[in-house]
Amino acid sequence: MFFFPFAFLLFLVAVFSLARLGRRFFQRFFRGVEGEERLEEGSRGRFLRWLPAERQGTPVRKAPDPEARVFRLAYKRKGRLTISDAVVDLGLSIRQAEELLNSLVDGLRVRMEVTPNGLEVYEFPEIIARFGRL
Repeated sequence: MFFFPFAFLLFLVAVFSLARLGRRFFQRFFRGVEGEERLEEGSRGRFLRWLPAERQGTPVRKAPDPEARVFRLAYKRKGRLTISDAVVDLGLSIRQAEELLNSLVDGLRVRMEVTPNGLEVYEFPEIIARFGRL
């Protein structure tokens, strides 16, 4: 009877220790993109052999290019963007956002309008047309 409370605590400590040990053991198998990039090509086959065939050749995801991020933001904002929108939502500096938006201006897919207040608004006519406000 004396060891009953301590046996319960001992059981909890053992379960906790096994869970941490198991997590460390399996963590190397589920590292994701960062872990796969560090592996050499020769060792990758041995390392991922236990996975199903469709998972072994998983390509590494690339970050979306800045233009695609701008177009997604424009779609989210219903076709009209300012430099401030790009700075806040894309995490760019003011200069980077301005250069990126100016590089996209072609008069067809992206055009720049200046409001009477002097605010530069970048319009995406294709996206605006989707929302029916052309």
